[in-house]
Amino acid sequence: NKAPTLDVLCLNAAVAPSRKATEPKLTRDGFEECIGTNHLGHFLLANLLSNKLMKDGGGRLVVTASSVHDPEQPGGTVKGKGGATLGDLSGLGYKFGKETLESSSFPTMVDGQNEYNGGKVYNDSKLCNVLFCREAFKRWGTGENKLCIRSFNPGFIPSSGLFRAPREDNWLGATLFTFVAGLVGFAVPIEVGGERLAYMATADETEVPSGSYFSADVGSKAATKKDGFGPATISKEAANVEVAATLWDRSAKILGV
Repeated sequence: NKAPTLDVLCLNAAVAPSRKATEPKLTRDGFEECIGTNHLGHFLLANLLSNKLMKDGGGRLVVTASSVHDPEQPGGTVKGKGGATLGDLSGLGYKFGKETLESSSFPTMVDGQNEYNGGKVYNDSKLCNVLFCREAFKRWGTGENKLCIRSFNPGFIPSSGLFRAPREDNWLGATLFTFVAGLVGFAVPIEVGGERLAYMATADETEVPSGSYFSADVGSKAATKKDGFGPATISKEAANVEVAATLWDRSAKILGV
């Protein structure tokens, strides 16, 4: 509250549930933990700090998304299932109590499905990230104090803390997978993800225009546009302006902002 302005806000926090999970973990407020952390928490923080970002000509908002927001991209599904889709958003922001969590008649997924899917809910959260950025660009990306809005795919980084749940499920299997993924080249080191985040936070708008989504080829260690980290295609649902607007409006209502 004491800082008059804010130059850059990086929304990078995330959790990834176990793919074996049959029921959701919850935030303190009773939301499903993955959507609550990866989308609702970011949405709330960005809205609370948007006025500070907009002062003195406008700052930058950077959101860490992922290629798994797109079911047609590598990792977007598991054996053809679990691809990101938000459906009618009827399950967004559902608050659980002890009784509802133990029941199978309440939605655990954003698309209103009752059956919990830990892999899909993470993919859904990354779709929320891309949609949020697209709508933020429409609402905050114009005017005198416009914000520069950017989202990006940091790459597949199985060695990061994000994948603690798979390691808890099967430490040996997850460790071997991480080693092989790095060896064959479809995973990238944590440092590459950090370099990409730093680049998105600091690069000039001539290099990274507002509204951009940046990514790189699978296994690429590029962290700048000239090296191959650049504009990328988003999924069909992520490009849906009506879904983006509805997600924003419902998130704002749920959080009271």
